[in-house]
Amino acid sequence: MQLIIQCYRFREMLVAFMRRELRQRYVGSVLGRAWPFLQPMLMLGVYYFVFTNLFNLKLPSDFAMRLGAVLLEGGAALGDGAAAIEPAARAALEKEAESLGGTFNVLLLCAGLLPWLMTAEFVVRSVGIVIENGGLVKKVRFPSELLPISLLASYLFNLLVLTVIFCAITWSFTPFQSNLWWMFFPVALLHGIFILGIAYILATINVFVRDVQQLVPLVINIWFFMTPIVYIREQLVASSSMRSLTVIFDWNPMAHLVEIYRWILIFPEEIRYTLGENGEQVFITTATIWKEIGIFAAIAFGVFFVGYKTFMAQKHKFADEI
Repeated sequence: MQLIIQCYRFREMLVAFMRRELRQRYVGSVLGRAWPFLQPMLMLGVYYFVFTNLFNLKLPSDFAMRLGAVLLEGGAALGDGAAAIEPAARAALEKEAESLGGTFNVLLLCAGLLPWLMTAEFVVRSVGIVIENGGLVKKVRFPSELLPISLLASYLFNLLVLTVIFCAITWSFTPFQSNLWWMFFPVALLHGIFILGIAYILATINVFVRDVQQLVPLVINIWFFMTPIVYIREQLVASSSMRSLTVIFDWNPMAHLVEIYRWILIFPEEIRYTLGENGEQVFITTATIWKEIGIFAAIAFGVFFVGYKTFMAQKHKFADEI
């Protein structure tokens, strides 16, 4: 509650800091304000080319096969999936699914990368936020706890704009349209609370141990491969040799967050399913998604509480350490 009051009292300063952050990141560049949107798009293209062409990583097209069957049958329920389709229709389905599968691979990658790129860039950038603003932090009455919030606001704004562009293109040119898109707003808010807690923890430690700023990018790279972005969790469950690794991802908050983003942005209800521990198909209902959001909310607020308390407990020492 105290933080909310501070945000309201210093709301004009927060807006000014956010504008300053957006200006300084691309000052002197020719494209200017277009870079916050061009940079993630270029990164999406690089990741897609590297992982799907050089490494030949293809996400399963089972979801697209299911949707192809639904489209061919005029929207009827598919039941047991592609195996239940009559042989006469299978050739047409496979042709349809091949095209849909390629499109869906791109969408799965984009829906996972957009929140991840925002998370990675914000966490790396926020580690040194206190030291970078040492002149302000040394002022006795300056609320330094607002620095990560002003930084987060600019990144959340970019995520919102990029997601709107992504959804507009997806919904205009593909059949992958979710009816749960409105869940994006509470999920993005929880996402922000989660990484804000991480920012408070890392920014505090970095004031006393400067090695943290060098270590965090390495940890972020490891975290990337532990999160199902260039692959999906179902691939691990379907493989008996890799199934034991799902334990790692089940305890990874970002893995759950990426799946939630995918479910609410690009998964039509007809293909919204996952694989259980024994490989059986389990359909993802709206109630299931709310349950996942509730679990992530508990984690997000827990991380935020620990981070904020740590930051405030050490705040009085910052001026002496900088």
